[in-house]
Amino acid sequence: MKTIRNSKHVKIDAMRMKDIIAQLTDIIYLLCNAKKNNITIILDQFTNITEDELNSLNIFFPQDTDN
Repeated sequence: MKTIRNSKHVKIDAMRMKDIIAQLTDIIYLLCNAKKNNITIILDQFTNITEDELNSLNIFFPQDTDN
């Protein structure tokens, strides 16, 4: 029974971390006007999220333009 609780907490923690990463990405993109490549570098430096995990969040950015 104890292992069921632990696995449930792990899933909840993973969901919370993904939500935090998505919110952090939004903040960096909107407030800092960062490009997708810059956001990827920042997340790589400050989190341990993998590229596959980042892709699973389905985070999309408008086309980066050089204006």
